[in-house]
Amino acid sequence: MLSYIARRIALIVLVLWGVLTIVFVLQHLSGDPTDLLLPVDTPEYLRQELRHHMGLDLPLPVQYLRFVTSLLRGNVGDSYKHRIPALALVFERLPKTMLLTGVSLAVAILLSIPLGVIAAIYRNSWIDALATGFSLIGQATPVYWLGLLLIMLFSVKLHWLPSMGGGSAKALILPAATLAVYSMARIMRTTRAAVLEVLNEEHVRVARGKGLTERVVLVKHVLRNAAVPIVTIIGLQMGGLLGGAVITETVFSWPGVGRLAVNAVYSRDFPVVQAVTLVVAFLFSGINLVLDVLYAVLNPRIRLN
Repeated sequence: MLSYIARRIALIVLVLWGVLTIVFVLQHLSGDPTDLLLPVDTPEYLRQELRHHMGLDLPLPVQYLRFVTSLLRGNVGDSYKHRIPALALVFERLPKTMLLTGVSLAVAILLSIPLGVIAAIYRNSWIDALATGFSLIGQATPVYWLGLLLIMLFSVKLHWLPSMGGGSAKALILPAATLAVYSMARIMRTTRAAVLEVLNEEHVRVARGKGLTERVVLVKHVLRNAAVPIVTIIGLQMGGLLGGAVITETVFSWPGVGRLAVNAVYSRDFPVVQAVTLVVAFLFSGINLVLDVLYAVLNPRIRLN
């Protein structure tokens, strides 16, 4: 197990290097950041002086080598706009994003798993039809459109909740609900399918034949064997929520990493884009590593393999 984890960590390092290399190339293709940092009528010699100060006048391979060297020292540079270390800026915004995604995921898990189990137990009933319909609508609804609808209803029409900001618990409700809907639909649908598959297996019929109560059969024999696909989709949604937070934070002006990334892209703030990419890719890779370990815990056959 330890050797497996060591190999996965080495793979994570390789993935992070590849992602950051792609981002480095793409952002340099987007244009010269000095065009946005300086007024249009700035003299050319001042523009060239700033490019020299930022190292943008060097050949691209040299810039990449300097970037990799700085990255190995744990530094991706200072923000062009904020004039502070880019990683420090990301870590300052990260708690807000983790709060938003954490609450969204908790709501999605608490509602979707029981709903998926009930839909599987009462297959082809009105409960199943209602749950299936919700999952289809939830997966098909764009996050930004749902967010705007919730703002129009609860902020503009009813005046119950604020439409933006991140300074209070009430301001968290709308963005968390918007972000949770898609995850709820995915987790509920996966839970229903996994439970249905296990319910038809031989060991479940044997457990019922032994006279075990339906509750014991469901908890010890059904949910335990259906846990692997459910854990998988939850882990994937944790990564997906980080990506969805970019749109949600922009719609609700939530002061997190997602909104920071959007503003950095617009202003061509290369160090901030690189820092956000590094942190998000690291979190996503770490989530996948934890999932792989959980697979071995939940299913001994995977551990033996």
